[in-house]
Amino acid sequence: MSNLTERLEWLEKCKQFHGHLCMGQALGARIGIKGMELISPYTPREVVVFVECDRCAADAVLTVSGTRLGRRTLKLRDYGRMAATFWNLETNIAWRVNSAYQGQRIEEEDTLRALMEFPDEALVRWRQVQVALPEMDMPGRPRRIVTCAACGEQVYDAKEIQTPDGPLCRGCAHPAYYQEVA
Repeated sequence: MSNLTERLEWLEKCKQFHGHLCMGQALGARIGIKGMELISPYTPREVVVFVECDRCAADAVLTVSGTRLGRRTLKLRDYGRMAATFWNLETNIAWRVNSAYQGQRIEEEDTLRALMEFPDEALVRWRQVQVALPEMDMPGRPRRIVTCAACGEQVYDAKEIQTPDGPLCRGCAHPAYYQEVA
């Protein structure tokens, strides 16, 4: 179990990474600390974390867990909830941890730091879960690389759309989030 000094150190690291201290950082740090405590990995390479929001708490969870999008160990499942699932690949043990805080939004840094003193049960809930992740979404080197028949860009790990004219990247197969400027 983490002690107050460790929790405050993690909170400071979260603040440094994120750029400011806020409610999402404090609760995200507690979610991350509890999740890592529950899965007890020997190395960061054993950990995959699914964050359930694209807000401040996600930065705290990735800071505490050491996971990264670029290493494919951080997965975003944007359910708009302050929660994350921590999965130890070596033991296949997974725990989902969510915020249980129902109080007022806190803005003062001293009060946010004081949340690190609360017992786990006052701020987070946790339950053991099972996780299934397709092989193509696992961490590590790309398992397959194809070239988009329309734009010629490479598409990794079965993210292409198969068509009679060949594989297409999702940007070519569907309207992309961007449009080229002439």
